[in-house]
Amino acid sequence: MKKTLLILILFFVCKIQSQTKFTQSNESKIKDILLTKNTFCCLNKKLDSLKFTFKDPINNFVNVNLNRDIDFNYQHKRIYILFESNGYQIDLITKNDTIYFKSLKTEYSNIFTFRSQNENKLKILISLRNKLYNSKKNIKNLSEEITRDVTYGMNCGEGMNFTEEGIEINNLVEEENLGSLAIMLANYNCERQSFAVLGFSLLKQKNVEIPEKYSLIIEYIIKRNSELQTCSGCLSGLIEKIY
Repeated sequence: MKKTLLILILFFVCKIQSQTKFTQSNESKIKDILLTKNTFCCLNKKLDSLKFTFKDPINNFVNVNLNRDIDFNYQHKRIYILFESNGYQIDLITKNDTIYFKSLKTEYSNIFTFRSQNENKLKILISLRNKLYNSKKNIKNLSEEITRDVTYGMNCGEGMNFTEEGIEINNLVEEENLGSLAIMLANYNCERQSFAVLGFSLLKQKNVEIPEKYSLIIEYIIKRNSELQTCSGCLSGLIEKIY
């Protein structure tokens, strides 16, 4: 009995180690592409070539989910990859097709497994946005906020329960916390910005006076109308413009 149990344990340990090595090999392929490609066009073509290595091309994919304006002709692009049952999220900041920021995360993880950035070029974007939003952001803020996976929606799921962000906005509106909503307006994450716009709209319905400096930023965000990741009932991950 003990011998049989030992054999089973060794079998599962070997299987886990084999699967781990296989996963690391797949991730290495993605990292190698990120390392060598510095324009979105070339990167996208090379990532597409991964599809030919999929044993199961139906249930594995490479999708550009987001391609949106984040001010001053800079774009945020997000690519999702499902590769042999492992999910990966790539975030890029580009301008005129040139990549200035790129990162790789495993799905549902906030831990970067790869990150590369052109700090000199990003400092230009940060400086311009700080003036626009009257903020004091840095490269670390940009990296954390642009890669955050947020779904815009006050109520999501089959029961239409309040989302975590929905609860946050309701609390800020109840407290009439204009300062926190203003900070959210300057977020690099477009979903977070739109939550702030909604918060100010709810305050306006309560006849709370909104300072002109915030109103001008809100008008700008609405006019920019970047696409967002949204939800509708139990459907999540929809990509659409809401304004």
